[in-house]
This record gives sequence, structure tokens and C-alpha cells, in this order.
Amino acid sequence: MEWIKISASELANMRDKSNVCIVPLGCLEKHSEHLPLGTDSLLAYKLACLAAEKEAALVFPPQHYMMVASAAAQPGAVVFDAKMTIEIVEHLFDEIARNGFKKIILYNFHGGNRNIAGLFLQNHLARQPRDYALYLPKFDWEVEDVIATYCQSAFGGHADEWETSLMLHLYPELVDMRKVPAKQVGHPTHCLQALQDKQVKTAVDFYANYPTHYAGEAAYATAQVGKRAATKIVDRLAEVIATVKNDDAALRVQRQFSDLVARAAQNMGVSV
Repeated sequence: MEWIKISASELANMRDKSNVCIVPLGCLEKHSEHLPLGTDSLLAYKLACLAAEKEAALVFPPQHYMMVASAAAQPGAVVFDAKMTIEIVEHLFDEIARNGFKKIILYNFHGGNRNIAGLFLQNHLARQPRDYALYLPKFDWEVEDVIATYCQSAFGGHADEWETSLMLHLYPELVDMRKVPAKQVGHPTHCLQALQDKQVKTAVDFYANYPTHYAGEAAYATAQVGKRAATKIVDRLAEVIATVKNDDAALRVQRQFSDLVARAAQNMGVSV
């Protein structure tokens, strides 16, 4: 069920059926010329909704205002810094839990959110006590070698064959394949290669390699590939929902941790 589309009584009934809520994490940023700005949010939300149809859970509206600083030079990006993003999203967690959903799954579908998604878990410990648990499935693109599994193109990363195929399957009316850039536009520039060869990261790595904010070869995309990929993703996420729904350990261990922290602080004469 979708939080934004149900009534208050339906939400209460859903809470009695399942106390699992999925928070899709996306963004607003340029996705080349052929995909909409909200591609990551749209995909995260749709895939979460499809999974929740297979395994009952409530799906919160997608969070658009995430980590897209590398897209700030392009039209359409909405950029929040990490501090503001964390403050807003953590308040949403509290509100979701206040409404009775004590198991919150963070479902990310934007590469730029990888680091902050993990930080939500770390900061959750610093915000104890809390009466709800957070769960973070591994980012879908990292679960398997999707390029080799589904795609013809040699590489990808943003608005690529993989992402475009999913959109062709789930939102075909929002894709304009006539606007896919020439093949070489999506190839990396390698202008920071000396640093990358030594595995040294910088804040401008993505922009340096892909100054047009397009990484991949979307011309190969097909709705058929998107359907196969979406089916596997949805099945996997439904399994995650079922696992979280049956979990009775995470919140118990979290309470133990919180109690231990409080006792330690009390012994040291520190208020928490």
C-alpha cells in the first residue's frame, strides 16, 4: 500500500497487518536528455510498490532531496547538503515510527546516496533510544554484475542501458530514445586517471569523468531487458520485506545496546 494514497483508517489497518514501511531514496538530477529528472526516485518508488504487492508493506513517498552535488552544474538538480538531508530524513523516520511502523527499510536507487544511506544506520545509534529499527538492503546495482547479466553495453553508471531499460519497462511514456546522446558522450574522460589508478578519491570524480552527467550507452536499452531486471529486483525486495517482517532480533539488540550506553554514561556521570 502507498502511504500517500490511503486513508487514515486504511493506514491503521495496514499497521495491524504489517509494521514494515519502505522509504525509497532517490534524487532529482539530470539523467542525460532522454530520461526525466526524477528517474531514480520514480524507479525506487515503483519497484518498492511492486515488492509491497507481493509481500505486504507500506511504501512511504520517495525522498527526492538527497545527495546530488555532482549534478549541480546541470539544470534540474535539487541539491541539499548532507547535514540538511540527514536532519529531514531522520525526522521522517521518527514520524513513520510515531504512526506505528517500527521496522523501516531504506530502499536506495541512486548511486550518490550510497554513503549517506549507510550513515543513517550509524547515526541511528547516536540517536538512541529509539523504538524502531532501520534496515538497509544492499544497493541493487551492487548485488550482482548487472551489466554482464542484462546488458549489451560495455559499461554504465548513469542514464545508461540498465537504467533506461528499467524506465522503458516501468515508465515508457517518460523515455525519449530519440534524445539518447551519441555513444562517445557517455564515455569517461579519464582526466583524473592518475589518482584513480592509486584508488584516491576526490569530490569531483564523477563530474571529472562525465561532465555531461551521462555515463553509459543507453542506445542499447530495451523494455524486455528492463522487465527481466525489474522482476528479479522486485522478487529480491519482497524477500527482504518478508525477512524484516519476521525479524525479532534487531530491535531487541538495539534496546540492549541503548541500555548499555545509558548505564555506561550514568556510571561516568554523563547525561545522554
